[in-house]
Amino acid sequence: MAVYRAPTGNFSFFLNWLDDILRTLYKVDTQLIISGDINIDYLTDNNKKRQHDAVLLTYNLSAAVNFPTRSQGYSNTAIDNIFTDTFKFINFTVSPLCNGLSDHDAQVLKINLQLQKHCNYTIRNINNYSIEEFKTKLSYECWDSIFSCNGSIDTDTLFNLFHNNYLRIFFTSFPSRKRIERNNNNSWLTPGIRVSSSAKDVFIYLLRIVMMSFLKITTNSNVKL
Repeated sequence: MAVYRAPTGNFSFFLNWLDDILRTLYKVDTQLIISGDINIDYLTDNNKKRQHDAVLLTYNLSAAVNFPTRSQGYSNTAIDNIFTDTFKFINFTVSPLCNGLSDHDAQVLKINLQLQKHCNYTIRNINNYSIEEFKTKLSYECWDSIFSCNGSIDTDTLFNLFHNNYLRIFFTSFPSRKRIERNNNNSWLTPGIRVSSSAKDVFIYLLRIVMMSFLKITTNSNVKL
């Protein structure tokens, strides 16, 4: 996905727009790469960079460019960037390319794709029934281990107690299941190609019948001659 952010634009509007687009595009098996001129310097620690990273990290996206992409006088900034999912793209390199056409240098991303026969991931069955079961179990939890402390335990320990009880109820209400999804190496076979392939087989079969009939006629004609 290509992105451009004007340096004088509304930054909050840009983040909200980016979050909405990513929420629409993102799926478990989506291989998403974002690139473009976002006018946020990633060579320095700044507030816009932190806010931008906070949005992208919710989709497992992180910056791949760590070198200057624009040089002007004594100023070197990395305002052009590429954001990848490091869990899905493990073996890749990013390098600068000085093309001489702009004051921005290009970035070259090379990914070594290794096709896997199958993909393992974990899913949870979350539906109306399991949600109601979760809410019921929460309502029955008395939280005695938390409310009976009377200030004798520090806040961090209290939170850990609450968190452990909450996760126990969550995991029992929404148990995880492992799923194996095999990669479809024939994804390039569109419905049109499949129809044309079937028509081709029929055409070849009819052509063979015609050729055999022609050979028989020719053979009989030679015998008569």
